[in-house]
Amino acid sequence: MVLVVVVGVCIGLVSGFVENPPEASVGVHRYYGWPLAWRITTIFEDELYRYFELFVDCLFWFFVVAVVYLVVRKLVKG
Repeated sequence: MVLVVVVGVCIGLVSGFVENPPEASVGVHRYYGWPLAWRITTIFEDELYRYFELFVDCLFWFFVVAVVYLVVRKLVKG
């Protein structure tokens, strides 16, 4: 189960490299993270991190990995 948590958090952090532009935004901002954008970069300022959205992303990916793990475990046991 520890591996499921570690993999979920790692996928959540790696999602910070996936661009996720909102439908309406300022042109100089770039948004990263999936399903929620939690890392914002701008041309004139440093990066901005939204920690709550990062937590929700990691939680989302934890549940996805847990479901995949349980399904694979059921299929292997047959």
